[in-house]
Amino acid sequence: MRKAEERVQRAAERLSRLPLSGDASAPEDVVDLSAEVVALLEAKNAHAINAKVAETATQLDQHLLDILG
Repeated sequence: MRKAEERVQRAAERLSRLPLSGDASAPEDVVDLSAEVVALLEAKNAHAINAKVAETATQLDQHLLDILG
């Protein structure tokens, strides 16, 4: 989950460097928005998958304790 959170943070940092619209002194857009959105979606999916794995592991542990207990 940490890796997914780090990926979200990196994408957010890159997006935060975008110039404000209407700022004539700002350099050209150097961030590929579609790539950043893809990175955010990948990180979101990775986080959801990791959370489900953790949930499943907890359930398996509980079942094992039920069997042994």
